[in-house]
Amino acid sequence: MKKALFPLALTLSLVTPLAHAGRINTTTSEPATFAPQDLHSAFDTAEMAGLERPGYRTLVVGAAVPGTVTGLCQATLVGARGVVLERAPFEVAPGSSAQVDFADRIGLRMAAGAKVTCNQPFFAYGAAAAPDQPKVVWAEGIGPNGPCNFTINATEVEPGFFVANQDGTIHTAVKGKEKGIVCVKTPRDLALGKLVLEWDVTPGGWHTRVPAGNHAMMFLHRGRFRSNTVANVNAFGPKKSFVKMNQNVDLAALVNTSQKMGVDLNAGTPYNVRYTYDAANKRITMELYQNGALIKTTSMDGSARNRVLSVMANGLTDKGALFAEFGHFAGQHPPEMPSYGWRYSNLRIEMTVKK
Repeated sequence: MKKALFPLALTLSLVTPLAHAGRINTTTSEPATFAPQDLHSAFDTAEMAGLERPGYRTLVVGAAVPGTVTGLCQATLVGARGVVLERAPFEVAPGSSAQVDFADRIGLRMAAGAKVTCNQPFFAYGAAAAPDQPKVVWAEGIGPNGPCNFTINATEVEPGFFVANQDGTIHTAVKGKEKGIVCVKTPRDLALGKLVLEWDVTPGGWHTRVPAGNHAMMFLHRGRFRSNTVANVNAFGPKKSFVKMNQNVDLAALVNTSQKMGVDLNAGTPYNVRYTYDAANKRITMELYQNGALIKTTSMDGSARNRVLSVMANGLTDKGALFAEFGHFAGQHPPEMPSYGWRYSNLRIEMTVKK
């Protein structure tokens, strides 16, 4: 019950008086909502994008602090490629929210995103509107959907060929720790002709209440969902019994390519998945192995612009160039089910620069 009511209480707090001027008019914009997994730990940095406007009527960056101690926070406004435009400290009373309006400070410059950090656990938000826009548009959170289990670095093992890998168990989904996340850093921006993603997954069984629901096998993205999902692979349980993959690299909102692979996955049986994003040929292939033998394969169209899969070392977020996420959070929208007992291991990402 507490988790269900928590986001609602914080949503309502945004319409109470705030500590700084430039309060968002919630009568002309949908209020921001927060899910439990959006809560950042103290001293973490929340990163957001989507604030670009040709002039600003409103440009706010703020935080909501659900605890019982005042939050000492800092908002940083960034431009293209992460260049810092403005910084401002602000305080947030416990159980409420506060924000800074940068509209009068930015002049003719254009913001791309923002960063927020606080000394207490916090939710972050940002919103912007151009002079001719009656409604504000909320910024989109970027980076991983939670704290990373660890970070791995891609190494150039030969000219133009990079490998990032982590052997052994990466994540086992349990209550309170349903999702595992790996940050992947690259030494520089990469223009890839091909990316090969490989990992092992051992199903732990299907959700007892929704056995046909889907369980996340892999979500690899470049910092946010829209236009940046390289691989989204989900397994559906009995009565459906298929694995579905989709991607939306460089595509417009609500557009993706997808394909299903009919297969019964058995609890306790290790499987190896090999996902090849061949940007140069605009083709994506997924292969499923058991005990070293190929048991299923399927493919779909790729969409990387100009037949190049761009990976920016410090583009969307400082936390990494790519993010590999395993499992769903509890309480996600059905049919997305938490994958209790599922084990994910032996991650390997091979990246080949297009010649």
